[in-house]
Formats: sequence, structure tokens, C-alpha cells
Amino acid sequence: MTACAKNLVRHLAMSILVSSAIMAHADSVIVVSVGGKSFTAKIEDSETGRAFMEKLPLTLSMTELNGNEKYCYGVTLPTASKYYSTIEAGDLMLYGSNCIVLFYGSAGGYSYTRIGKLTATDGLAAAVGSGTASVTFDKAKLTAEIKMNGSTPSVTAVTNLPEGTIITKLAAQTLPASESEWKDYDTLDATSKSNCRFFKLKAAVD
Repeated sequence: MTACAKNLVRHLAMSILVSSAIMAHADSVIVVSVGGKSFTAKIEDSETGRAFMEKLPLTLSMTELNGNEKYCYGVTLPTASKYYSTIEAGDLMLYGSNCIVLFYGSAGGYSYTRIGKLTATDGLAAAVGSGTASVTFDKAKLTAEIKMNGSTPSVTAVTNLPEGTIITKLAAQTLPASESEWKDYDTLDATSKSNCRFFKLKAAVD
């Protein structure tokens, strides 16, 4: 195989692994779309949160209540409710076992199971409006492209990253192996770097 062909294979392999790795680290990130705007939410790593993720995508007709929340019955999830004296805008909660509640204003004084929380709420109240709102919950779809500068990989473009997502680290290995065998790229010696054929990115959400 020529050097050019090897570089092409290397680039394609890296692109596939980068995209799949980012997707893997985005398992708990969703996009909430309403009123022509999109918001990022971080879903709890809990039985309730995981069950919610398995039901996505969901589009719900959510009813107005109290000038601070939208709710919809009909989505049954595992419960682990507790009393909340304070609830903030952006909190995504489960009331009882089958009522999804999205708060766009502060509240409190009821028992809920937390599903997750929006990472930012600017414009949320205007987006949901004062009446019934159609709200779509879907998994975040993240992709990335990288290029080779000699034997050094670098990120050239990252698309569909929801607000609040941070690319944190580049990792590498010489051959496909288990997750534990990935090494931080910056800690590899020159020989190891030159032999690397597979790379991935990790993503984190504040």
C-alpha cells in the first residue's frame, strides 16, 4: 500500500472512531426543541434517566400550568421521587410515574423524580409560550473531522455540538483494542505517536 493510501485509510479510520467516541460520551446529552429554538439538556445517570433516553425521540404536546411549567401525561418511567423545596427553570422532572414536566420558571413544594436539567435557559420562557407547546426531546448528534499534520492529528471541524459541550482530550492507540488501552496523545513518546493509527476525542458537558 502506498504512503498516500495509508494516510487515507488512517484518516478514514480516525474519522469513524472520533465520531463514534464523541457519540459514546454524549449518551446523556439531549436536545430539547420548542418554539423554533433548541436547548441542550444533561440527563441524569439514573434508572429514570436511562429509561427516558431509551424512549427518544419524543415529541410531546405539553400543557401550561402555573405560569412556570409545561407537563404531559403518558410517558411512564421508573421513579425515585423526593421532595423539592426549590425547583429552577430548566429542570426536567417526572411527576408521579407518567407525567413529564419541563419547568421554565422557579417553583417548589412538590415531590418529583429528576430526569435531567437544561444547561442554559435563556429564551426558554419565550420559546414555550403561554399555552400548550409542542416539545421534542432527542439525543444529541455529534460529529467531528480531523486531519493529519505529519504524524500529528488535529481537529479541523466539529459540528452539531450542543451548547455547553467541550472537546477535552485526544487519545490514541496503535491498534484497535479495549477502552483501557487508549493512551493520552500528549503523553506518548515520538515513536509511539508516529505509529498511531487510531484516534478519538472525548466530549464533556458542563
